[in-house]
Amino acid sequence: MAITLFATLASSQGYSQSHESGLTWQLIYLSDKGCNVSEERKVKDMTEIVEKYFAIYKITNQKLDSECLFQGEFFDKTFSDVDLNIIVFDDRIGQDLFLKYGYNGMYAHFGSLRIDNHVIMATTPPQFSSAYDHTEFSWSISEKLSQFILSYHGYNSESIVRILDFKSDYDICVKRIVADEKCNSMVAEIHSDVTGDDHSVLAPIPEIFNQKSIKYLPEDLYSSHVVKEVLRKITNWWVNGIIDDQMYLDSIKEIVDVPIKNNKQINTIELEIPNGFSILSFSNKKMQKDFNESQVITAENKIHSVLEYVPFNTDSLSPDSESTEIPIWFKNRATLWEQEKIGDRIFFDGMTALIQNGAIRD
Repeated sequence: MAITLFATLASSQGYSQSHESGLTWQLIYLSDKGCNVSEERKVKDMTEIVEKYFAIYKITNQKLDSECLFQGEFFDKTFSDVDLNIIVFDDRIGQDLFLKYGYNGMYAHFGSLRIDNHVIMATTPPQFSSAYDHTEFSWSISEKLSQFILSYHGYNSESIVRILDFKSDYDICVKRIVADEKCNSMVAEIHSDVTGDDHSVLAPIPEIFNQKSIKYLPEDLYSSHVVKEVLRKITNWWVNGIIDDQMYLDSIKEIVDVPIKNNKQINTIELEIPNGFSILSFSNKKMQKDFNESQVITAENKIHSVLEYVPFNTDSLSPDSESTEIPIWFKNRATLWEQEKIGDRIFFDGMTALIQNGAIRD
């Protein structure tokens, strides 16, 4: 039996956000045929799926009213400034933008910070398609939300794909082709108050959802005042330029349990974005099975037209620094932690991401 939303919420502690007001987000649905009563109901159902998925993680968030727009209205509209933009295309628009290339959407982030400028693009399955041919929307959107949540914590694209690699092996669970006990830990369910349906979604990611599963940090680190104060002092030296990046990483290595490098090859496919990164999601099992190497799709490829639907100006955003081993987002987080402006958990989540991203090695 799949994990239910109620059981999930009751059994574990969630993640608290790094800024008090919480994550802001908005869902925009683009329809080729306009927004009738049926389409509006669909938008409410999609919005509820996203709301309840964030509730699984206990993510503090503020939702702006969702909108249903005719495709032609999109480019004439000024959108609110939110941290996460979710753009959902109906099957006709999605066919032209994603499905004909073998994808059902993507997650993308722009700029050097991780608290804003996130975009999820998703397509609804063709109206008369089977679950075997196309993954249902709830499963697809939860995969992209999982990618976003990991990115929000600081994980890079390779680490995100590595952590979610199990997902491809268990698409069969959501399609109900066979019964498998392993599916119990892969699939959660969200009940829709709009339609009355139960939607299958990707179960919470242990690395993010449950603090005790962060296996790289000593169990007593959270409770050890002495160790935390030593680490805070070293962090102070680093953010003030007294020690360099490598010396800081070497100091962290003495505290954390660095894992043996995982030699499993992880293939990623993304659009070429000069000031960000993206993760494309396959729309069918055959293409995913045939995919055996990492690929960056250059700007000349027609699928790049999807970037026209990013609802904010990306030209002024600078990419994350490549001149040091430690990214800007972590230095910003470390500075706030050293000044005791954010909690320990948020800082240690960042350390975990550094390890997963390969910045701290044996």
